[in-house]
Amino acid sequence: MRSTFSTRMGAIAAAAGSAIGLGNIWRFPYMTGENGGAAFLLIYLGAVLVLGIPLMIAELLIGRTAHADVAGSFRKLLPDTKWYWVGAVSVFVAVVILGFYSVISGWTLEYTWRALTNDFQASVASAQLVTPEAQASQILTMDFNAFAQSQLPPVLWASLFIAINAFILLGGVQKGIERASNILMPILLLLLVALCVNSLTLPGASEGLKFLFEPDFSKVTGQTVLAACGQAFFSMSVGMGCLIIYGSYMGDSTKLGKTALSVAALDTFIALLAGITIFPACYSYGITPNAGPSLIFITLPSVFVAMPGGYFWALLFFVLVTLAALTSTMSLLEAEVTFFNETVGLSRRRAILLSSLITWVFCIVSSLSLGIWDGYRIAGLNFFDFCDFVTSSVFMPLGAAAISLFVGWKLDRQIVRDAITNCNEDSGWYVLPLIWALRIFCPAIIFLIFLKGIGLIPDAI
Repeated sequence: MRSTFSTRMGAIAAAAGSAIGLGNIWRFPYMTGENGGAAFLLIYLGAVLVLGIPLMIAELLIGRTAHADVAGSFRKLLPDTKWYWVGAVSVFVAVVILGFYSVISGWTLEYTWRALTNDFQASVASAQLVTPEAQASQILTMDFNAFAQSQLPPVLWASLFIAINAFILLGGVQKGIERASNILMPILLLLLVALCVNSLTLPGASEGLKFLFEPDFSKVTGQTVLAACGQAFFSMSVGMGCLIIYGSYMGDSTKLGKTALSVAALDTFIALLAGITIFPACYSYGITPNAGPSLIFITLPSVFVAMPGGYFWALLFFVLVTLAALTSTMSLLEAEVTFFNETVGLSRRRAILLSSLITWVFCIVSSLSLGIWDGYRIAGLNFFDFCDFVTSSVFMPLGAAAISLFVGWKLDRQIVRDAITNCNEDSGWYVLPLIWALRIFCPAIIFLIFLKGIGLIPDAI
């Protein structure tokens, strides 16, 4: 008999953990900073409601109705059709994403260790003995680049991260994924609240809050709208099949609409807390809030060096980031595991071993492509950047659009209604709006995100 989550809260914690990751702690703050702050935030909240939640419901609906792995779900719901390939491609996307995402996750372990050993302060102090005029940000930039481009340390940290994921998944659905999610999510939330409180006590914190919460609509462009929609799309963890898997572990009595709304609310709340943590700290120490992807590994460590009690807050922050990465990678690896377990027919233990091995190979190539293998290019990109581009800009949008069209157009209307209303136990007032959103609105927005991602829509719009 196929395992299911034992409680509704466990299902929500697992699904929220899949959605909550570096996209919330890392990508959301720098995207907000690059796109003008509060105006971007308001558009993002609207995009979560009209784009993210319908897509999340669609994925959960597919999984819970079929109770199968990603590829098997499409085959079970529409047998003898080509829709099976949407699921198969989603598994491939999860494999590729996890390959380079594990490298970044390994960086979070390295930086947690550096925070624990007070390496940030020591590196800056040591370098300034030789070059007194050197800035902390310059020193930490060189340190990060030297680490990311090295051969062995990043691979070792990433390997440890993959092993932690495999160990959790060996416990199965209830004793592995659900138990880990029930432990990790509250810890993640408590750490983030503690960091928020500290940031709000810093001098100049009000300027950071003003940037985050006072909109300036004069800065809104078409680029801002597309960026907000794209962030909502990526933040909700749709287009990879992970939510189909977690939906397949939900009991038939689970209320899909309430579950999706709860996950979206928690996901957005975490993203807001990350902004409240980061922007006041940036303004307090004269750091521009549009520092980009270097925000976590360069900008914030330089803030912690200057901050009173910086050792303690740096350690809390990087533990937080590591936990956020772990809750996301569990769902990505589980998508691989269930495919090899249920479609290929391997035992769960062997499926975990094979999935971890495949991820490890992708991880090694991705990591080394930032250093000694940087000269080997695909379409002008190293392997790490190519995997990032082809998944986030091509396969994820196309996969999400296919899932949207599948539920909106191909899946029998009665199946959709029964899934949402729990066979008429609940009101189905939003069934029709949901179907039309999945038929027209969501695919249209995703198509624009896709065009933007591959460079066919210019930035100046």
